[in-house]
Amino acid sequence: MKHRRSTNSQNGFTLVEIIITVVAAGILGAIFINLMGTVLSESWKSVEMVRDEADGVRIMEQIISDYVAVINGNDPTPWVTLVDLNDYGPSVTMEYITFDTSGNAVVTTKAASTALMVTVQATGKNLTNILTKSRPSANDALIRY
Repeated sequence: MKHRRSTNSQNGFTLVEIIITVVAAGILGAIFINLMGTVLSESWKSVEMVRDEADGVRIMEQIISDYVAVINGNDPTPWVTLVDLNDYGPSVTMEYITFDTSGNAVVTTKAASTALMVTVQATGKNLTNILTKSRPSANDALIRY
């Protein structure tokens, strides 16, 4: 007897293969959506940090502008005037400082201070500027590094 081959052979996927593919795609899709949701929900932090740093720079520029105006007005007590003007918000601290023999800044009283340290707190970084009692005159030598 001769065996005949069936001429009805079907080329295609079985129902089991399709079900396995759909389940695998569903699992991978759920993992991908969970991962993307986490990434997107955390993306606001970097935007907030940049915004806060820009606000900090703006506040520091305003403080320096006010200080230059006070110094140029020949105010005998520029620090007192600047500290009295301190309506820059809660993120700004102003401390009278002096420097010890090692060059470290030490918080001191207004009368004993040689500089005013202004710090603006931002989310990413704190901006600190040290303001002196007077500006150098044209005859003073500038130190360059």
